[in-house]
Amino acid sequence: MLQTIVDALPHPALILDFDYKIQNANSAAESLFDTELSGMDFVRVLRQPEAIDCLNKTVKTGALKTCDLVLHLQTPRTYKASAAPLVGLDGDCILFTLIDISAEIDAEKSRSTFVANVSHELRSPLTSLMGIVETLQGPARDDVKARDNFLSLMQGETERMSRLVGGLLSLSKLEAKEHLPPNGQVDIPKLLRRIMTVLSESKPAYKNRVFLDVPEDLPLIVGDEDELTEVFQNLIENALKYSEPRSTVAVSIAQSTNNITVTINDEGEGIAPEHLPRLTERFYRVDKGRSREAGGTGLGLAITKHILNRHRARLSIKSKIGVGSSVRVALPH
Repeated sequence: MLQTIVDALPHPALILDFDYKIQNANSAAESLFDTELSGMDFVRVLRQPEAIDCLNKTVKTGALKTCDLVLHLQTPRTYKASAAPLVGLDGDCILFTLIDISAEIDAEKSRSTFVANVSHELRSPLTSLMGIVETLQGPARDDVKARDNFLSLMQGETERMSRLVGGLLSLSKLEAKEHLPPNGQVDIPKLLRRIMTVLSESKPAYKNRVFLDVPEDLPLIVGDEDELTEVFQNLIENALKYSEPRSTVAVSIAQSTNNITVTINDEGEGIAPEHLPRLTERFYRVDKGRSREAGGTGLGLAITKHILNRHRARLSIKSKIGVGSSVRVALPH
């Protein structure tokens, strides 16, 4: 009966007698602790005082008790532990269960960090706007030259906020449909040529700096054309934006059995190794001041990551200080 109870539970579960000796354990519990548990003393398996206190309170009150435990097994994980008395089933005993709540805690931390980052990003342009409005209402009220200058600054700050809000909306939409793979057909060389034309015409500093190497007879890939346009326009523009004005950006395509790989090489300053794992985090910037001056929101690579996740594609970034960076996107076909 008791083994049937624990086997029916999806989470790690133990049956203990009132001396805290393990009578029964399910496979989830034995997998968690990587040992056979029946017959062992509970304190040899879990030495946390919180767990023992939880059991003591259950025995004393005859009621369900819970506590949070951090288990340092392969990696630290947080569990919600529950101890409940079972009376009259093969003698009095205790059902002890563990539910992994690490994902919930991480999600809450991410939410708090996200809200703090958004607040910080919006505070700066809002503070600037408030100062400009105050000046226009006061000392610069009748100064035409100053007014025109301040209006130009206001336009820049509002555009910055608009880009930020647009990026946040894009992220929200992508996260909602990330589990749904796209079903369109995309010609990658054609898409890249169009992006090169758009970028070349958008700024004089980008003209004639991107070179494309494309093999013959590449197959179409399954994807969303608009989303992939956003990915490669962002990656190529980053390569142009953060490298010397006269340097070149080389874009090449290679085909393998399962993938079409697009590689973007620049001759920029390069990125230190400690920054590379965090580049796709929201609002993470290697050089915050330079990124904001260039009009960056800190969301571009986060959006890129979510789009590529939806396409079941892989993104890798290699960089060397003083040499440049290489960004590789492997798209299944």
